Amino acid sequence: MRIEAPGNFRNASELSSRFASHDPRLSTFSERDVQIDLRQCEFIRPSAVLWCVIYPLLARLRGSACELLVPGNVGVCTYLKSLGLFQALQSSGVTVDDRGIPTRRDPQIVMSLTGFHTEPQVEELANNALEALTSSGLGAVNLHPLVSELFAELALNAVQHADSPIGAYGFIQFYQFEAGRRFVCGVADGGIGIRRSLERNPALRDRVPYDWVAIELAVRERISGTGDPTRGIGLYGVSEDMRRDGRQLIIHSGSGALQISEEIESEAKRVTLFPGTLAYASIPT
Repeated sequence: MRIEAPGNFRNASELSSRFASHDPRLSTFSERDVQIDLRQCEFIRPSAVLWCVIYPLLARLRGSACELLVPGNVGVCTYLKSLGLFQALQSSGVTVDDRGIPTRRDPQIVMSLTGFHTEPQVEELANNALEALTSSGLGAVNLHPLVSELFAELALNAVQHADSPIGAYGFIQFYQFEAGRRFVCGVADGGIGIRRSLERNPALRDRVPYDWVAIELAVRERISGTGDPTRGIGLYGVSEDMRRDGRQLIIHSGSGALQISEEIESEAKRVTLFPGTLAYASIPT
């Protein structure tokens, strides 16, 4: 099975559902060979990189032989290598032929793509990220604590609720968009997804028939799959922080996605599958 990414690859919802909707989390997933084809990509957003690590790692866990076909564009390929995508895949047995692509340090990558499984690991990564931000000279200094705390909240949510067999992955980057400079922070896991997490709470089980409904419910105050009234504040707090100052939060879980920003909270919609949960935050500076 070959999954081809578009030339301008912004997120997983742009992939063709013909192949990308084959869920590698399921025991019925039986693809012997999986190729992630990025050869035509001239531009890849950081949020799309998270799909590129989660999908093949899950397929590899199912016994598939997995290969990433790297972009023909050398600049894009160098960015992906600097971000840590190739290393994350290769260390788990995914084939990546990146010969001839230089390894260089990108000063705008605050934290490269890093895997984690536990709360202590999240705390250590967040502290290291704050130190890196402080010494980087990137962006507004007053935003540095916010960025590291944002990563910590999203990462803790993945650790506490995802039940992901591959753990979770995250990164922090200073990024130049057409609309200006931003800090971007992304976390993704290969776990059960928001809907199944909320279904663990008997009081919510009948209220989440679809992934997109579950995402809308999850960003409300004190909504949690644990049933504990003191839990569920983290994702709600993040979503509230993203409703001002040109900020943006995208949540993609299963076949549902939601965008929250200062101007709008779009109605969650049905999209191409993300096998787990992805949260991507963007803060202007």
